[in-house]
Amino acid sequence: MEIKYLQLVVAALAIEIISVLVLAIMVAIFGPSDPEQAQAFAADLGYWAGPIAGFVFTFLGAYMLTKNLSRSRIPNGILLGLLVAIIDVSILLGGDRGYEIIFLVSHTGRVVAGSLGAYVAERQAQGKTQDV
Repeated sequence: MEIKYLQLVVAALAIEIISVLVLAIMVAIFGPSDPEQAQAFAADLGYWAGPIAGFVFTFLGAYMLTKNLSRSRIPNGILLGLLVAIIDVSILLGGDRGYEIIFLVSHTGRVVAGSLGAYVAERQAQGKTQDV
């Protein structure tokens, strides 16, 4: 089995950072100028934007990470989704907000997204070998 441990950790951290940056940019563009209102706006927006961005970026990250592997694409994709979910759980536990059902859906979605991204890479690789 070919597991890309360093790339998985770097990709998982990058996915979380990019997700937070996207939220910050959305708040800066669409949010109110008052800092207190902007913070409340960010919390409300993050409730839905976080899970969606996490899914999209985890899918893309898993695809990009696994497309050039010769084997073990699916395990790498699953591990990436798990790492992203673990980082997100750690961030949530550090905050003062309780754990809600949407977070469970979000974390499960990240594992699914990592698996799907790797699956798409696997299917493309199989298609290329059949074309040859």
